[in-house]
Amino acid sequence: MNTDKYIAKESFTAPILCVVMTAWCIWAGCTEGWNILSVGGLVFFAIGMVVYIFKYVKYGRSVLMIDETGITIKDWHKNKLLHWDEIEKCDIAWRTAMGHCFRCLGIKTLAGKREKFHDVRLSGKLCRNRSVRQAIEKFGGTEIFDYEGSSQQNRYVVNIMIFTLLAVFVFFIIYSII
Repeated sequence: MNTDKYIAKESFTAPILCVVMTAWCIWAGCTEGWNILSVGGLVFFAIGMVVYIFKYVKYGRSVLMIDETGITIKDWHKNKLLHWDEIEKCDIAWRTAMGHCFRCLGIKTLAGKREKFHDVRLSGKLCRNRSVRQAIEKFGGTEIFDYEGSSQQNRYVVNIMIFTLLAVFVFFIIYSII
């Protein structure tokens, strides 16, 4: 962590995966014949590759920056600066969308009489929960980070994972007996 600000940039995992899968689909199509899976995979991953190239050329990488002024979120063409006096609470939690689980920095702000929530995906950025928490504590103060909410979310995710592993184990035992 830099001493005057914390910066987490978007990782290149997804675009690299698109490039590798596109090359694999081309290789499979040329060697095995162009079946529906090769063509479908090629089209899908090539479109993903084009979207990422467009995003990086036009808007750059997504960035989360925490410094003494507040939290700056740059995602696609949206730039949002949340000052520390606007932020009421922050927590790190696991969210689920379309069957995909990801880490998220939840920021609760007061906009007049209403509360507003801002979610920043941490899973796609090169950062760790501890470093984000330490940056929030350093620049915003210890009272802003919500330890209780974060630990409740982590316990919830751990319980789901344990239940899933137990269910798979029981299914495997039942399947092996039959």
